[in-house]
Amino acid sequence: MNKKILIFLLLFIAPLKAEQFYSIEKFTFELPEGYIILNNDNIYNILDSSNHSLKLKKKMRSYKKILKKQNVEILLDKKESQLNKIYITIFNNYYKVNKKKVLKQCRKILKLEQKAVKKKVDLIECRMHNYPKFADWSMYRENENSFFENQITQQIIFMFKKKEYIFTSACYEKCNQMKSDLFNLVKSIKF
Repeated sequence: MNKKILIFLLLFIAPLKAEQFYSIEKFTFELPEGYIILNNDNIYNILDSSNHSLKLKKKMRSYKKILKKQNVEILLDKKESQLNKIYITIFNNYYKVNKKKVLKQCRKILKLEQKAVKKKVDLIECRMHNYPKFADWSMYRENENSFFENQITQQIIFMFKKKEYIFTSACYEKCNQMKSDLFNLVKSIKF
């Protein structure tokens, strides 16, 4: 089969297998089937649900501690490693980033991470991002993970209505797929 036809078919079929999610921050987004969303509103219901594997319930119990400490949402692919996940955090914060300032902002974030863990890691990519279209600005950054060996951090940060939205993917394997999921999630956000 011709490669162009195959790619076209994959692009055409992929959006059909998306699932819609509702954030506690009052927006919707899409991710491929198989993801679950964990937040303070649903963690206990999910843990009590009998239709999840023991392995997945064990993962969720570890995230319950994180959810108690901070207002974050965690997106897990039920089939993947617990190291592959997406975090959503939102802050009442406002600042501006543009093409001239984006690299400086990426380095500032990386420096804060390195200071916290006392470990030097490399910045892989840093640039402005096109999505979501409604955002005041949006940027993408990718670096070696400051906390775990052989893990990559991929992050889209954008500003909307004087709030900072941070979508962070942490991946150990299948990082290209995680990056694609992260980009599609942000592209699909609707308020």
